[in-house]
Amino acid sequence: MPKWEYLVVFIRDSRISEDAEIDAHLDADKYTDQLNQYGDAGWELVSFEWTDNGAKAAFKRAKE
Repeated sequence: MPKWEYLVVFIRDSRISEDAEIDAHLDADKYTDQLNQYGDAGWELVSFEWTDNGAKAAFKRAKE
């Protein structure tokens, strides 16, 4: 049975507008590069949650 390790990170992006008229979720592409860096390191995204100042992401990968 595989064993897993987990990583939870907070991704903050100062470019998200604070204007209430703009939906910050439309700026999701701003996170792509950061998420791809974790993917390149072998981490699989298992959870993603928007917060007021960015997003919280949880990853897992098989233990070596």
